[in-house]
Order: sequence, then structure tokens, then C-alpha cells
Amino acid sequence: MPWIFKINIAPRSHGVRNEVPISTVSSRMDLNAKRIIVVGASGVLGGLIVDALLERGAEVWATASTMASAERINPRVKQRVLLDLANQISVDAASAYFRQNGEYDGIVIASGIVGFGVAAETSIDAAEGLARVNYLGPANFIAQLTQNLRGAAAGGSFVAVITGVVAAKVFPGMSAYTASKWAMRGWLETFRLETKSKGITVIEARPGHTETGLAGRAILGTAPAMPTGMAPAHVANRIVAAIEAGETTVGDDQF
Repeated sequence: MPWIFKINIAPRSHGVRNEVPISTVSSRMDLNAKRIIVVGASGVLGGLIVDALLERGAEVWATASTMASAERINPRVKQRVLLDLANQISVDAASAYFRQNGEYDGIVIASGIVGFGVAAETSIDAAEGLARVNYLGPANFIAQLTQNLRGAAAGGSFVAVITGVVAAKVFPGMSAYTASKWAMRGWLETFRLETKSKGITVIEARPGHTETGLAGRAILGTAPAMPTGMAPAHVANRIVAAIEAGETTVGDDQF
């Protein structure tokens, strides 16, 4: 499988709920033969989403932030592309590559980083680092590829972003992380209004704590004690089901 190297920069068991509030449903999508970009495909959730999309016959284009992490991506993907959301040059390079390769039916943002710390003790550098990966990078990547989404003419396309429960609920000791997720949520809601007429469904998923190990890799502070989270496979399958169903918001109580 070929590589695209654009820039060298260094459980619990759950059943998927079928009932979906009518106000959150757009239209159904058959994922077979759909061209879909998955950002963060080397992560736990991203990798499981890639697997689920491939099982449904989708053509998946996958990104990872490093060569080493890209080795974890399912070899059945169409292409692996390096994308470091914290670096604007990388975002521009990866976006340009994708634009050069045609149109797509969907984009999934499954990447993210976490940090812990009270508001009064969180540095601007730490807050900026969280914002770049959780909001600015993904938003800019989506914006640069909006014109390459097939839209209404091809039966509709989608943008799905995992923001997490902190995009709806506030917890102490997570100020900068929460702010980055609320910013992404606000951008998505605006983007939804601006692109609805173009046939683009915007899906925001807000799962609660999931056992991906992300909390143990925090860029700031130490994670507090948490109860056992949801199984990653359950969360990934729920998100793919939301894409198929045309849901627009999947709250933490819908996982």
C-alpha cells in the first residue's frame, strides 16, 4: 500500500440505541462505495471507525500524525496520509493532497488530545496546544475540503466530529480542554447552518468517558480517578450508525 508523506513532522458491554429524537435526524446514507476521510485513524476510536466503514464497503482515506502511528492503520484503507493538526503547514499540505484526489462523501474527525488543570493555573501555551488539535486544526481541515464534498448532487455528504461530553457539560479541572471542545461545537453548529442547503449533514458525537487510554496520555496535568468508561467498539459502532441514520447530534445519553 502506498504512502503519502506530505511533510516530515516529528469495558462495558452496551447495545446500540435505536430510538433517535426526530429533531436530530437528517437522511439515511448507504456507506457502500462511499469515499470517506478519517482523521485520527491510528487512534483507538478512529481505528475502530475505519474498520466499521470498511466492513460496510466504504473506500477509506486515513490520516495519522506520525509514520509510527500510521503503521497501526488497517492496511485495507485506500491511502494513508500524514496530518499533524497542531501544525498549519501539515494541515495545508494534507488538505491540498486530498483536494487533488477528487471528491469525497464524508469526513470523520476522530482525533484529539486531553489536558487537565484548573483555569487559574493553565498556561496559554497549554490552552493553545489543546485548541489547535481539538478545534483550529480540524475546523481548518474541514473548511479547506468543503468544496470537495459531493453534497446534494450525489445524494448528500457528511462531516462527523467527535467532540465528547465536555462539549455539553462542564467539569472542574478541565478548563482548557473543555474550552477547545466548546469552540469546536460552536464552529460545527455554524458550519451546519451554512452548508445545509448544499446537502452536507453535520454530525456531532458527544460520548462520555471511553476506555481509549487517552486520559493517560494527557499533555497537561493528571487525570482524576474515573469510573470504568464505555467500550471503544460500542462508541465507534454507535457513531457509524449515526452516520448511516443521518443523525445530527448524538448526546452522551444516546450511547
